[in-house]
Parts: sequence; structure tokens; C-alpha cells
Amino acid sequence: MRGWRTLALNLATGLAVVAAEMAGFLAGVDWAAALGPREALWLVVAVNLANIALRHLTRGPAGWCGREGKCDEPDVEGRR
Repeated sequence: MRGWRTLALNLATGLAVVAAEMAGFLAGVDWAAALGPREALWLVVAVNLANIALRHLTRGPAGWCGREGKCDEPDVEGRR
């Protein structure tokens, strides 16, 4: 595909702008007031437990890697 670097640069720039806007919006929310202090605490605990569970259930890279089976092949250093 020709021009992939231009596409990648524009995609990265666009995602950075969206991420910055989302971070600004989410930073302005008082989560303890929106959820209540107890619910905010349990939400953080639940997210952390879900991340721990997902880490133990998965062992490969992100999902886009395994579709063509290329991630199953060892890389130059012998890792998968």
C-alpha cells in the first residue's frame, strides 16, 4: 500500500487530538461526586480485578495480531 506513512501520521495525529480532548473532559469530572465515594472506590477495585483476570486469561498480544496467524510464528529472537 502506497502512502501508508501519511495515513499513519494522520491517524496518529487525529487519535492524539481525540485522546487529549477526552482526557480534558474526564479530568473535569468529579467522579466521587458523580458516583459517591463508596461507589467510586468499588469501581476502581472492579476495574483492577477485571484487569488481573484478563491478564491471567490471555497470554498473547492484542487481538489484531492473531487473525492471519503471523503472531504464532517466532520472531527473529525466537519469541512468539
